[in-house]
Amino acid sequence: MWRPNSLLEEIGMRVVTAAEMREIDRRASEEFGIPSLQLMERAGAALAEAVPEVETVVVFCGPGNNGGDGLCAARILSERCEVEVFLTVDPSQLKGDAQTQFRSLAEKRVPIHCPKDSGYRRARERAAECDVLIDALLGFGARGEPQGEIARLVDAAHDAAHIVAADIPTGIDCDTGVASGDYILADQTVTFGLAKPFLFANEGLEASGQWQVADLGYPDELLESAGSAEILDVLAIAQGMPYRRPTAHKRTSGVVLVVAGSDSFPGALSLTCRGAARAGAGLVLGASVPSALDGLRVTLPECPHVILPEDGGWIAEAAAEVVAQAADRVDTVVIGPGLGRTAPVRAFLARLFELGERQWVLDADALYLLPELESRPRGSVVLTPHHGEAGRLLDRPWEEVAMQRFESVREIAEQYDAVCVLKGPYSLIATKDSDLYVNPTGNSLLATGGTGDVLAGVIGAIVSVKGDPLLAACTGAYWHGLAADQILEEEGVGVGWLASEVADALPSAYAAIRRGLFDEFVGGDDTDEEGDDDAFEWDDADFPSRS
Repeated sequence: MWRPNSLLEEIGMRVVTAAEMREIDRRASEEFGIPSLQLMERAGAALAEAVPEVETVVVFCGPGNNGGDGLCAARILSERCEVEVFLTVDPSQLKGDAQTQFRSLAEKRVPIHCPKDSGYRRARERAAECDVLIDALLGFGARGEPQGEIARLVDAAHDAAHIVAADIPTGIDCDTGVASGDYILADQTVTFGLAKPFLFANEGLEASGQWQVADLGYPDELLESAGSAEILDVLAIAQGMPYRRPTAHKRTSGVVLVVAGSDSFPGALSLTCRGAARAGAGLVLGASVPSALDGLRVTLPECPHVILPEDGGWIAEAAAEVVAQAADRVDTVVIGPGLGRTAPVRAFLARLFELGERQWVLDADALYLLPELESRPRGSVVLTPHHGEAGRLLDRPWEEVAMQRFESVREIAEQYDAVCVLKGPYSLIATKDSDLYVNPTGNSLLATGGTGDVLAGVIGAIVSVKGDPLLAACTGAYWHGLAADQILEEEGVGVGWLASEVADALPSAYAAIRRGLFDEFVGGDDTDEEGDDDAFEWDDADFPSRS
């Protein structure tokens, strides 16, 4: 099975838990001889560099190393702007590197306040007045709700105009992104060394604002094996993008059978087929009840159709043999959107899954009914649940899935022997072998009915050509999200868009991916020495391929 690790050389794209980051810090010191104070200096410098050119900066510092990072940043910033520092403890209680940073800062005669001498009225006033506030109260190892003096400064920070968080916003759990109580809502987050799960889940996603990973100079040897998750980028999904050779025809460009729709949800068939067609499938067949096929004939006349027997407007159990015969002539079957959750549909799925080994993409109602079925789909399987469907697959509340996204997607993949795409902001893709990838594309424009149907079609189109479910899932999620990102960037508005319009934006997003690959491989300049813009021409066949 494809692994993007073989393509990615950018170690900064990895994601580590708090325990994994703690181990990296330990090994950096004990095995590689990097002084912890040196790492703190680099963290403080990165934090200071992230602060825009302003006149006044206030720094809230906690008692640990995160506070030390803030003290270091305050010292550096004092060279270019007015800085004021608020500590949560008496300076004598600071330990190790944080104490060293305090002494260096004190020599700069920067105003430093602690609870004993100024209270928190001034902290609140200065937070409201300053141009930028730096949150260096608690680091990635903190758990639970902020307490005592730290909680009071978190409350004071709410009045700040612009907040930059050091490593992680205070009050956010590093591994889940969950806030147990009050927390900092940052405009920027500078996380140190490697990305961490809080950036992609729950309150942490919004609390982090615009985030960046600061390189602290950890040895490549140390980072190359770090983390069990990785962020996708254009290089990682390059192999999954469709391409057409000069000798291509529709049967060699991927044939997809979409089984979707019902009397109650006729549009699901058209949307799923549209996603597959716009993602480059050479031929897309739609199989459903007559009412859904009526819509497909109008919206996508390019798609042949298979009429299925119905039972009260739903696909009947007898349709299983019809679908199985059609599936023998295609590369991939996408099934689930708009089927309904009725007894006839349940019987249809149970029978169909007994009738052969195939490449499957399961979405929507097929996911809802899957835990009830004695028979499971055989062959390569991609599951595309949202949090509610994931909860159904795991027999737990969706809220629990949302709180444990990384663990949940892995568990589904293992339990159902499949590649799982857990949809949502920063969709997660996992395999039964515990590989996990974070998709960075997409936005709230996708929070509308039918976009999941489109995604299922996109993944189906890719797997029909590439034959690799993980590659298809990662590429499909990235491409689908990028289409939404392009709409938002070009139009400036993220509401009012339809799922069909996201599907129609896929070719434009494909072009953007091509440009991204060009920049990576060629250097981003497509002119020759004489300024000829056409000096480099990239044919579809130039895409990296598995064949």
